[in-house]
Amino acid sequence: MIEIKLDSIANIRDFGGTITKDGRTIRRNKLIRSAHLGKATKEDIEFLEQEHGLRSVVDLRTKREVHEVPDQYYDLNYLYRPIIEAFEDGITHEKQEVHKMPDLEETYRMIVKDEKYSRNLKTTVETIMDQVSQGAVLWHCSEGKDRCGMVSVMMHLLLGVDKQTIFEDYLFTNKVNIPKAEKIYQEYFDITGDEETARSIYKAFIADEKYLRAAFEEMGDHYIEDVLKIDPEKIERFRNELLN
Repeated sequence: MIEIKLDSIANIRDFGGTITKDGRTIRRNKLIRSAHLGKATKEDIEFLEQEHGLRSVVDLRTKREVHEVPDQYYDLNYLYRPIIEAFEDGITHEKQEVHKMPDLEETYRMIVKDEKYSRNLKTTVETIMDQVSQGAVLWHCSEGKDRCGMVSVMMHLLLGVDKQTIFEDYLFTNKVNIPKAEKIYQEYFDITGDEETARSIYKAFIADEKYLRAAFEEMGDHYIEDVLKIDPEKIERFRNELLN
């Protein structure tokens, strides 16, 4: 994993250098995850094109999120592939009245077990697999944590990355998001004095390994094969293209 430090795009990293269970290495300048591109500058996009080979952006957000904060992608190939198509507390970040968030462990389970959402996951994963031959693909949601995190899990599983490494990549989000979550928590608590809601908002912004563990428990051992049902030959071609 290669952390990319940019002023206008948060929580961004290249999968390059990640070691798989069979000792192979994911090539750099192929797979990139991030938060939204709503504030992306032309200079930062050009940097990603020149230094990381970026060609395509896959936006995982709801239509409302896209409308509220549209991506600045300039001349990149933009692909809209929502995982969740309407507001879900704690996952999407549409502008809304603040209220208590649901159990995010259950929300992660829902993403992988709900037939519609798993179908969206399949579509997104196959889109990335199809586009990567043209250059690096970046996918994102709002914070680069939940929907982006689950797509990242699928890409890692396809390439044969072990769970410990998957969890490390997922939790790396907290380097960016914990300071943000603490600030939002304090601001909300100072205004309202509502500790419970402030804490639930804080939890919505952080990556907690128990959320991802819940998803893995729901998925079982053969999710790619049994649920997403991606063609094994396509997976093999993808691995050969992405791994050294």
